[in-house]
Amino acid sequence: LGYLIWTARRASASTAARPVRLRLLFGSTTGSSEKWARHTEAELQKHLQLAGAQAEVHIENLETFDFDSILEKGVGQCADIVVVMISTHSEGLPPPSCSHFCTLLDDHVHDFRVGKTALSHLNFAVLGFGSSDYEEAGHFCTAAMRVDAGFAALSARRLLPVGRVSDTRDADSQVTPWLERLSELVMRLSQGLEVEHDPTGNAEDFGLGDGDYSDGESESTSVGSDASQDRGADPADLEDLHEDGCATAGASKGKKEAREMVTKRHREQLTKEGYKIIGTHSAVKLCRWTKHQLRGRGGCYKHTFYGITSYECMEATPSLACANKCTFCWRHHKNPTGTEWKWKMDDPLEIVAEGVELHRKMIRECKGIPGVKPDRLEAAMTIKHCALSLVGEPIMYPRINELVDELHRRKISTFLVTNAQFPEAIENLRPITQLYVSVDAGTKESLKAVDRPIFTDFWDRYLSSLKALEQKQQRTVYRLTLVKDQNMSDIPGYAKLVALGKPDFIEIKSVTFCGESKASTLTMGNVPWHEEVKAFGEKMLSYENLDSEYELACEHQHSCIILLANKRFKIDGKWHTWIDYDKFHGLVEKGERSGLGFAAMDYSALTPDWALYGSQEKGFDPQEKRVFHNRTKRRAKEGMLSEEQLRMYPSNPADS
Repeated sequence: LGYLIWTARRASASTAARPVRLRLLFGSTTGSSEKWARHTEAELQKHLQLAGAQAEVHIENLETFDFDSILEKGVGQCADIVVVMISTHSEGLPPPSCSHFCTLLDDHVHDFRVGKTALSHLNFAVLGFGSSDYEEAGHFCTAAMRVDAGFAALSARRLLPVGRVSDTRDADSQVTPWLERLSELVMRLSQGLEVEHDPTGNAEDFGLGDGDYSDGESESTSVGSDASQDRGADPADLEDLHEDGCATAGASKGKKEAREMVTKRHREQLTKEGYKIIGTHSAVKLCRWTKHQLRGRGGCYKHTFYGITSYECMEATPSLACANKCTFCWRHHKNPTGTEWKWKMDDPLEIVAEGVELHRKMIRECKGIPGVKPDRLEAAMTIKHCALSLVGEPIMYPRINELVDELHRRKISTFLVTNAQFPEAIENLRPITQLYVSVDAGTKESLKAVDRPIFTDFWDRYLSSLKALEQKQQRTVYRLTLVKDQNMSDIPGYAKLVALGKPDFIEIKSVTFCGESKASTLTMGNVPWHEEVKAFGEKMLSYENLDSEYELACEHQHSCIILLANKRFKIDGKWHTWIDYDKFHGLVEKGERSGLGFAAMDYSALTPDWALYGSQEKGFDPQEKRVFHNRTKRRAKEGMLSEEQLRMYPSNPADS
């Protein structure tokens, strides 16, 4: 590039030099496209100025860009260049902010009144931003591919193949080679030199996707690229090719050595957030409720609903990968994604052993926290419960049954959560203390919008997963996570789904807001109040005759969650939602010896009054002490909390 700048400087004094008009257009969803457009503007401005080139570089948002201006030819021999950087919103569509531009481009392509050489005066390049997780669904940077195809259809001259940047890999390593080549071509044009235009859009020439392109069957491949070329990539191996130097186009799936699930990038991001990585695909993390109850400040909702001891619970996962990219994911999509197991596989006994040791180490580190009770700290060293719900999809791990068996052998109960995309794995699961299925929407459309599943047959898998739950003899739960303005409108739809799985319990909880992130557009405005969650549950019981089988049993106001329980668990007028854990482990051992099964009612236990729905304690254990944040107490004393906010607390924080 330095040589080109030198030659351009020499050429600028000659008659061969050409003025350059370069327009950088961006269409962004999370800000990536705009960020890189501004970076590109700065780089090109610098290079052109060093070369002494006569150039105009402008940057503009596609939302406000005048489409007709690209139809106008530049003055004289001006080298007219348009660079478009655009993300993909959902379902392969462009961001809403630039949908008008894309519609106009498409209209011009198909309008018989517009000449097919309408953009022949333009040189162009397109860079797309998206996620290769949607490659199989045909939605990886589809918006960019369509823009690329539209420009080419109107005879604009493609400078570079369309680049596709995946958020599953480091963006800089993907953008830089493409940008360097773009800079070289712009410099040549400024010298009045001819450049070889790219007719096919073969991205592999620039290191932008060894394997990041499908085999020509999806919509995203058929536009702006050579659909007949055999790219040979396995769609399941899209994520980490940047770090896997051995991956090349044409390599067969059978010959590839299994890679580690957690890449260096994933490991750094997850470790920074407090995860302890186990082996190559598992993790543990200390739950905040564990720390709360160690200090006598209350347990989690599972303590209220099911009688676990929060400081004796380990939160873990044997698979950090997931098949969804939910809008409310509290991990902000820093974990891998996939639709099948394609990585190295660690031994389940080793996962449990290392997980237990790492958890105990984190417990020991709590010793210096003010208020930690010594007796609870000592008891916490003996793990009695495991929530297999940390992040990812636990049942993707092919040896999940062996892992669960090892936990039970250690007298550790299991609470396993699945995202309803692997029905066969649910069917094959051996007894779990309590098995959850996430029921995030009542309709296909809202499930697509909220969970953003990778599977194309996600709705069929969803329904099959619910049906598979009905066959389980042990305790089963539907878990509904409510996101205001996204999945709370179709209460009858949720009620209809109950008949498919006939769960023992239905948990209805408010979404947890985990701060702003480029991976999510959620705000505190999407978080329902506890009263809204209660109203949702009460109304849901009025549909599909659910109130004949279920009742509101428990609530945990502190977590904005309520529990609907099957009336079978109300014995002689008393709820038995709690679990007799010793009895459960005895039944597991007996079942292994005799081959006999056992049912959910066999290990139920009496629920205390303070845990019941409508109790004065609102699900907060009276043996614990509710501690309010100093900011909350100050605002309450100053009268800055509304009546609605005050109803969210069991007592006025100003009085504490």
